[in-house]
Amino acid sequence: MDRLERPARTEITALLKKLARGPQATYDQRAFFLNEYLRVLSDFLELPEERIQAGDLADVGYAVAWLNAAAAGYTRQRRVAGKPDAAAASQAARCATFNAFARHLGQPERLSEGWPDSQGLPVDESRRVVELLADNRPPRTNRSTWERTSALAALRLVTGRPLSELAGLQVSALDLKADPPTVTLGERVFPLDELAVRTMNRWLDTWKRLTEQLEGGTVTQVWVTIKPGRPRYGEPAKHPYLPCSIRALRAAQHDLTSRLLARPTRLGQLSGPDPDDVVSQNPKRRRTAPAAPPPERTAEDRALALRQAAEVRRERAEMLGRLKAGDLSLPDVLAREDRVVGGTRVGRLVESLPGVGPAARRRILAEVGLDEQRRLQSLRAQQRERLLHECSTVSRAVARG
Repeated sequence: MDRLERPARTEITALLKKLARGPQATYDQRAFFLNEYLRVLSDFLELPEERIQAGDLADVGYAVAWLNAAAAGYTRQRRVAGKPDAAAASQAARCATFNAFARHLGQPERLSEGWPDSQGLPVDESRRVVELLADNRPPRTNRSTWERTSALAALRLVTGRPLSELAGLQVSALDLKADPPTVTLGERVFPLDELAVRTMNRWLDTWKRLTEQLEGGTVTQVWVTIKPGRPRYGEPAKHPYLPCSIRALRAAQHDLTSRLLARPTRLGQLSGPDPDDVVSQNPKRRRTAPAAPPPERTAEDRALALRQAAEVRRERAEMLGRLKAGDLSLPDVLAREDRVVGGTRVGRLVESLPGVGPAARRRILAEVGLDEQRRLQSLRAQQRERLLHECSTVSRAVARG
């Protein structure tokens, strides 16, 4: 059978198998956009995906229709009012993905990739990227690497300093308990916003735990390695938890943003507000007159609040018990939006499923990229769907015995 007449899914799998030997970021990007292209073409041709041939995906006319659909916002997983058009970088990545698939099939036709120049992202887009990275650990990523990378991105956003200057940051240069919190770079002191303080505190907790494992000597740099290095030139591999190179920091930023956004975002592309305006933009650190103290509650008010909290905890325990016994399904729980469900921690919910223990809970949450301490009310719709999918897969495996 001619390769163009084979099922598109078969050739996509063959291409990804070849790409699996290369950079993970390239593999993730090609997989994401090829699956998107196949899904759009299936809708366009009104055919099931298994009946789409590889030659259909290699057709430039269909590829242009896919790009137009993306430009009109039809491929967005989350629609944004007033912003239907796809980013120039993601359109270029789609063209590069089509060209890679055409090369795989030996087809000559190509699309012009037209990558945008390396200018920085707008301030609002930069902050959106950093907030997404700070609140969502990409699948199949090391937690410590994610915490280090999100803290570095938040620091770049708030200071605007290049990676060459941020890479050598010393712990002593941070004053996170000041009002406002600050970081000293060179001879300049930069105020830090809530996002930078939160991500930096999270990373420093991990940093302390990692560097305590070193025997002898101390580490004063903020950014340290997570894993042992590679043996080079006959020298043994370097111990982990030592100062991190610029190359490793840049590679981690590229890898994590590729997994999270399906396209890499360099640290140098992030643009933040003027550092002098950070304090005034941070609602938690605004230099205004102190807010009026909250009204004092009576003993009856406090007693009522305690009774209500106890009732919520009782109902939550009863709900999780019914879930464990199989009397209540996970979709029914996720469909509720009351205080009982909204305040439930994700880890506790997952471990309450039939047949799920601590090991399965950690595996499920790692696949979804969620912290077990997150509460259900903070999850986005896409995260709920992925959580439900992973839990359903485990439940079916348990049912089969």
